Amino acid sequence: MEIKNNKKSIALLFLGIFLLSGFFIVPWYAKRYLKNFLEQKIPSTVTLNYTDLNVNLFKRSIVLDSVSVNIRSKKATEFHSVLYFEALHLRGIDYYDLLFTDRLSLGELSFVNPDLAYYPDLRLPVEKDHSNNDSKAIHIGEIIMSNGSLKVLNNKEDATVAIGSLNLNIINFNGTEHPFKELPFNLKDVKISAQKVYFKNTDFEKFAIDSLTLNKNKIVFRNFKIIPEYDKVELSKHLETERDYVKLSIPKITIDAIGLQLQENKIGCSAELVEIIKPNLEIYRDKLVPDDQSVKSLYSKSLRNLAFDLEISQTKIKDGYISYTERVDTDSNAGKLYFEKVSATLDNISNRKETKKTEIKINSTFMGAASLELNWSFDVNNETDAVFVSGAVMNLPATVLDPFLKRNMNVLTEGTLKQMYFTFEGDRIASKGGMKMKYGDFKVKILRKNSSKVNQILTAVGSLFIKKGSDGNKDHGFRYGDIEAERDATKSFFNYLWINVQSGLVSVLTGDGEKD
Repeated sequence: MEIKNNKKSIALLFLGIFLLSGFFIVPWYAKRYLKNFLEQKIPSTVTLNYTDLNVNLFKRSIVLDSVSVNIRSKKATEFHSVLYFEALHLRGIDYYDLLFTDRLSLGELSFVNPDLAYYPDLRLPVEKDHSNNDSKAIHIGEIIMSNGSLKVLNNKEDATVAIGSLNLNIINFNGTEHPFKELPFNLKDVKISAQKVYFKNTDFEKFAIDSLTLNKNKIVFRNFKIIPEYDKVELSKHLETERDYVKLSIPKITIDAIGLQLQENKIGCSAELVEIIKPNLEIYRDKLVPDDQSVKSLYSKSLRNLAFDLEISQTKIKDGYISYTERVDTDSNAGKLYFEKVSATLDNISNRKETKKTEIKINSTFMGAASLELNWSFDVNNETDAVFVSGAVMNLPATVLDPFLKRNMNVLTEGTLKQMYFTFEGDRIASKGGMKMKYGDFKVKILRKNSSKVNQILTAVGSLFIKKGSDGNKDHGFRYGDIEAERDATKSFFNYLWINVQSGLVSVLTGDGEKD
């Protein structure tokens, strides 16, 4: 009996020694195996360094400390991507999937204080690899990135994109061997927050955002800005052809029910509602700089030609301000037009094949005095770029336009535009329509060149053609005119809008004023 007990004790002792040895040896072996794997299996274009690697088989976790990853193109000597993580955690490793299936499963992948610098100019085109793809599908229960930063730099080490305090959380990431055919996650399961976002894609402006958040398919931008690189005078010194000085600030932008689709290697973006709160837009144009003679597309064509699918059900602009200033000579200050309390609704901004017409409605106060309404619509799939526009201006004292008209057209006006309605339709080539106006005691004074004095002769000649008032006319005092215009394809849609209104004004003021 005593011998049997001794045998049991010895067996238990050996079992304990075996298990204890395994407790130390297996993790040691696993750590060694992983080190060899990382050294031998990663591509030659990737350099990986870390200060420590810890493996816990029982907790199914791996931790790498102070990780740096440098990536270069196959035929390049310089790295296009430089990454650093204070720590990299892999938790909840599924051993069965790892050993016996073509799937890699993790409970959690966590990046602590990641920092990425990317140099796109150093990345060479990738040759297509037609070899068999034996990569595993990947499932990660949760991806966490905390307090990260990102910079995209050019060869001069100037940042074209910078993001600070980047935090990311993705639930249920499912990567496949075909990463560009479908998204590996559902956008509703993604949370993002970032501070001090900056990007620049031209030499003339940069874009800045104080903060952004994405949560439950809703994005919020705080303090979005377009910031000019030069002041107005300096900008003109850097231009070969005309370009607007643009300065924009928007305290808040929200995008609701945002969607992201990836089908047949093409990205699709969608949203139910975009709200732009209190935008402040300043535009300045120096007409002394040579015109840009390139062809400008109308908005319908610009939407059609986007490289991705877009569908925004509705966009709302609330309580905006827009100013437009134009410099036409060196001897006087630029003339300014401005719009206050701008509100707008844009329905169905889309470039998809089966889509409704885009309809836009704008209301504002013009020059601090007049009520202005503008409506226009177009079918993005109509390749003639057909457009329908209507508008109205109410109670505009002509004198409020004098600061702009004096500097830009060398004229002064008197009288009141009580009511003006216009409608026209056209395409990318020409348009036709009509206008009716009710106004009182309208006068135009033509100034002498480079002077504030009235040119009496030209003013008298002009007065022969301009009908001073509409009160005596039939149809409740309205005068009528025709609109007919040919589009200058080197100008924008708003120039097209203006020459249509201008055509109607000339017809009303100088024609017989009768309704056709």
